[in-house]
Amino acid sequence: MSKKNKTRKTTSSKIQVLIDIAKVELLNKGISRFNYEKVIKSAGLSKSTVYEKYGKKEDFIIFLIKSILDELYISFKKYVDELKNFDAILEYISNLNFDIESILKEYPIDDFFTNKRISTFVNNYFYQTYGQVIVNKIIEFQKQNEVRNDIDAIYILEFLISVTKGIGFLLKNRNFKEVVTNYRKLIENALKPIEKIIIVKGDANLGEK
Repeated sequence: MSKKNKTRKTTSSKIQVLIDIAKVELLNKGISRFNYEKVIKSAGLSKSTVYEKYGKKEDFIIFLIKSILDELYISFKKYVDELKNFDAILEYISNLNFDIESILKEYPIDDFFTNKRISTFVNNYFYQTYGQVIVNKIIEFQKQNEVRNDIDAIYILEFLISVTKGIGFLLKNRNFKEVVTNYRKLIENALKPIEKIIIVKGDANLGEK
């Protein structure tokens, strides 16, 4: 192996180390406390090499976020593709259980949404990838009469995004199960075809008698 090729291989290995270290740093510290120079030094690279390849701190963070979201997208799409009916989603929501306060302490993601350029990137990326997967599944469920089909799928996506934001906000001060139970009722009543809601409520009333 020539000296030039050996140098390229070494740099390539160090770049991978840089990315691995940087992802951990970003998730643990958030954007505001992310130490770009420390990460570069830990990977054994020069600032000029990294700056030339990825740009300044904000550009590099966007690259990292995209890389993380790309990795998560594969398993997310697989999960959504395998969903057979709307009730499966509602059951999944009902059985969720996590401590949002602990998560935010461990992973300070709040500042991801205070940086306009980064939040705009995340927003655009979401609609082009994750959002499209959800829209496709909504359309599939509409054809199966699992979800009401008198509303365009894109409006249902926006409704679900608003619900997710609401859940995140309320979980900071309220009991997890309480929030999830109430939002499940809202989602079910808002999105299930009317005839299915009537049947479910009718069956419940019969059971009470």
